[in-house]
Amino acid sequence: MKAAILGYGKSGKAAEALLKLDGYTDITVFDDGDNSFKNISEFTDTYDLVAVSPGVNLRNYPNAPKEFTSEIELAQKHKPQGAKVVGITGTNGKSTVTALTAQVLTKAGIRSEACGNIGLTYGECVLGEHMDCYVVELSSFQTGMLREFEADCAIVTNLAEDHMDRYRDMDDYADDKMNLVKYIKEGGRLIIEDEPYLVKKTAFYKGETVKIDPKLKGFPKLNGTKLDFGSFFVDVAKFPLNGGHNIMNLSYALLAADALCKFEGDVTHLVEGLKGLPHRCEYVDTINGVEWINDSKGTNLHSTLTALKGFEKGVNVILGGKDKNGDFNVLIDVLNEKASLVVAYGKAGEKIENTLKDKVKVPVVRVKDMVEAVDVCFKHAKAGEKVVLSPACASFDLYRGFEHRGEHFCELVKALKKG
Repeated sequence: MKAAILGYGKSGKAAEALLKLDGYTDITVFDDGDNSFKNISEFTDTYDLVAVSPGVNLRNYPNAPKEFTSEIELAQKHKPQGAKVVGITGTNGKSTVTALTAQVLTKAGIRSEACGNIGLTYGECVLGEHMDCYVVELSSFQTGMLREFEADCAIVTNLAEDHMDRYRDMDDYADDKMNLVKYIKEGGRLIIEDEPYLVKKTAFYKGETVKIDPKLKGFPKLNGTKLDFGSFFVDVAKFPLNGGHNIMNLSYALLAADALCKFEGDVTHLVEGLKGLPHRCEYVDTINGVEWINDSKGTNLHSTLTALKGFEKGVNVILGGKDKNGDFNVLIDVLNEKASLVVAYGKAGEKIENTLKDKVKVPVVRVKDMVEAVDVCFKHAKAGEKVVLSPACASFDLYRGFEHRGEHFCELVKALKKG
């Protein structure tokens, strides 16, 4: 049998392994970023099966296949019988929610692994050690391609404008995100934010078999440090991640785990020792009384907005990278409230400077790259302030990914400390 793979990143390589397992002996790879393969524009639809990677925008190719699958769907067919699936999407917070959900479930006795758009691909996970549950983070590019999938629980953390360099408008983007809702098992749990636009989209996509429990649309009650879900509660004083947004992330994770475990009473032991993600509001070091924070995973405006709201005044913020056609005006109010300096770098630097320079009360400085950005912040920041890399942009102008960008930032900070 003949198969084709469009896009040969992590997802494409996992798809190849899964296709071989399914008996495909003749597999052709198309990838525009690797000269050892044919370009996707050379593809002709003469294959028994075509697997498309999430980074490939089929709208850019007139010769795109009409029928196709994805690594997510190939992996789903190979998951162990009886294993549960939690699918998580949303504009922001989904990676943290995915990581927390897998940790909480494992603490509760259900061996789980976080995968998908975070760390290992779903395919790599199902080909590895068998788990009781797969907690799968899904980008809009992945949810939009779903045709065959089934989740015991689904979470949509939020919807905010993102990837406008790929989508026609907000509705177009939201439609891809909300496609996940179609694939919740009958009797499964859907967890969403009680936000009008999200509820409206959910009502359109949920179908007859998925019911939204009203108490699950909003967040549980927080009384002091007691996070109360009705049938169970936790003491968030024992939860190691800071910030109101992380209480929201924890709420999603606990509700998802409860869908599989049915918690009762005090389950605080499940939140003790939980770990956040690298590159997400990650403390790096303190130099001369100034804290340096790596939030390289803040790759869109809404993510950066959320991060900045969690800090006190006195933030020297580094913005920039590859613009996703975002409107940086949305940051003006929070910058006027929190910032003491704005540094703009990379391809988006000029746009950021032009948008903000006459609208925020603090200096807006444009630089070429991260080295200059760190140097400017080091010279400007005062003791008691913070320097926060929260770019609000993709990383692909200067870096291989947000991890590479965050690692470079951390290296520069460590070099400052040594100097």
